Amino acid sequence: MEIRLENVNKKLGDFHLKNLNLKVGDGEYFVLLGPSGSGKTKTIELIAGLIKADSGLITGIDKSKIGLIYQDYMLFPHMNVYENISYGIRFFGFGKKEIKEKVHLIAEEFGISHLLNKRIGILSGGEKQRVAIARATIISPDVYIFDEPTSALDRSLKEKTRALFREFHRKTGKTFIHVTHDFEEAISLADRMGIIFNGEIVQTGTPDEIFGSPSSKSVADFLGFKNVIKGSVKDGLFNSNGVCFFVNGEDSELSYIAIRADEILLSEKRFKSSARNNFHGTVKEIVKRSSGVEVTVDIGLPVIAEITRKSFEDMKVSEGVKLWVTFKVSSLKLFPHKVMKGR
Repeated sequence: MEIRLENVNKKLGDFHLKNLNLKVGDGEYFVLLGPSGSGKTKTIELIAGLIKADSGLITGIDKSKIGLIYQDYMLFPHMNVYENISYGIRFFGFGKKEIKEKVHLIAEEFGISHLLNKRIGILSGGEKQRVAIARATIISPDVYIFDEPTSALDRSLKEKTRALFREFHRKTGKTFIHVTHDFEEAISLADRMGIIFNGEIVQTGTPDEIFGSPSSKSVADFLGFKNVIKGSVKDGLFNSNGVCFFVNGEDSELSYIAIRADEILLSEKRFKSSARNNFHGTVKEIVKRSSGVEVTVDIGLPVIAEITRKSFEDMKVSEGVKLWVTFKVSSLKLFPHKVMKGR
């Protein structure tokens, strides 16, 4: 069944969740992405029924069939692993033998059978996380809600945990709602996702739709677009301080364009292609990243391109070198100026 939020509002001191409208499909993996303090956790607490909306409607969810996993896992420190996992189903009228069978099956599924008699305090972060998921799973929820579940894990364990979530979602076919501020996590897990700023959901779509076409400057900035440029549009040309780009869009006195750094091509000679935006510029800065090399080129304004280490070495890129900068009209994401409060 589809979960729906319709014009949901909640005042929390000085903070306000405003006109939340959201649909999460049955069996969908939905990720809510936003910066700290944007209202992500409060939104899922509304969905889970932990707090009550001031107005609006939330439908499609049985609050007794939710598995909620917080970022700090919320395990009971005075109980061992077995007692933590079995806690939820003790209230469902099962006998001791049936509870024991269910706990052992769940523990085996998550690879924590050897921990059942261990105290919570001696577990690693990854072990605590598996215990928390097992505790949520044993009640057979219809919806799983994860609140920043990998924020306390190191990079290697984060990747393993994401793989666990993907496989778990595939096996269960249940609805997953997952809150994070991690772009990589959102891209790797989400069927669809939403962006939330300052208590407002400002864009929803697939990861490709959102990362490919941010709806505003605020979204583009948040998603890490390296090139977000202010200017005006007239007759198919975007003008920023005299530097003009070919664009597809309506005339506007104030607009922004965003260009992904990995969609900008650098070359020693003018690149022969159908790309209409070509500029000759000077390399001003070089920053090496794990994924490649970021090269800032001054074409009358600074633009940042991300290239591979091999391309960087083959072109012998260094500060002061002249290079051609090329990008397609379709690489430019054009949006009108919007004032986003709190951003």
